[in-house]
Amino acid sequence: MRNSRILAGVLMTALSMVAVFANAEEELFDTKTAEKHIEQGIAYLKANNYDAAINEFEESTAVLPDAESFYYLGYAYYMKGRKQDGESRKKSMENFEKAYELDPNFTPTRFKPAEPVPAEVPAKQDTTAAPEPVAPQSSPTPTPSQPVPQPE
Repeated sequence: MRNSRILAGVLMTALSMVAVFANAEEELFDTKTAEKHIEQGIAYLKANNYDAAINEFEESTAVLPDAESFYYLGYAYYMKGRKQDGESRKKSMENFEKAYELDPNFTPTRFKPAEPVPAEVPAKQDTTAAPEPVAPQSSPTPTPSQPVPQPE
C-alpha cells in the first residue's frame, strides 16, 4: 500500500513535468499582435494622427511590454505634446524612461523620425561665427601691366 502511494506520487510529478515542458514552447507574449499594433501606430505617426498612434502603442504595451512599444508610445506622446500639452509631455517622459529602463541600449529601427522645423519659427542663425573676410582695398600703386608715369 505504501509503495502504491509513492508510485502514484512519482507518476503525478512526472505528468505535471510533462505538462510544464509542453507549455514551455508557447510564447509568453503575443508578439504577432504587438507587431501589428506597432506597425499601425507607426502608420498613424506618419499621418500625424497622434491620438490614434497612442491608442495603438498602448495596445502594444499591454500585449508586449517591451522597450520598443514604450519608446514609440513615448514618441507619440512627445509629438502630441509639442503643442504645449503638458500632460502629454509628462507621459512622453514616463514612457521613454520605461523603455530605457527595460533596455538601456534601445535604438528604434522601424521608424526614425526626422523632426521638421516648424514654419512659424525661423531657423536660428549662428551669431557666434566669425565675420566674413573683407576684400582688400586697391592700393594706389600701379600694377605691372600699367605703365609707370614718368616725371617731366
